[in-house]
Amino acid sequence: MSKYIEYLDETIEELKKQEKELVQTNRKDEANFIRIKINICDISKTIYNVSAKKNSGSALKEEYVRQLTRLPENWKVSYQKAKENGDVQKILIEETKLEMLQVIKDKFEDLGECE
Repeated sequence: MSKYIEYLDETIEELKKQEKELVQTNRKDEANFIRIKINICDISKTIYNVSAKKNSGSALKEEYVRQLTRLPENWKVSYQKAKENGDVQKILIEETKLEMLQVIKDKFEDLGECE
């Protein structure tokens, strides 16, 4: 297993612990944002695994980065619409998605490895 997938798995587990603690302390709104982060990690892991079935080495890295770059296109549109409409909750949701994806992309680049 690659260090990157290990990172995603560890991040997902840590976020699940945070989510559980927040739910137990009746902080459901905050737990929902953690759930969004978990989903972004899961999506990223799935994209990586699908890319790894078709590619390896630099081809895998190129394909994965391409997919991660395409992924937030709709989120950015949704974010802009939310800003135009003053929908604070939707703005926060889209910001959370975009920020988590950036963290994941940065970690992928930092590790610089592909199976």
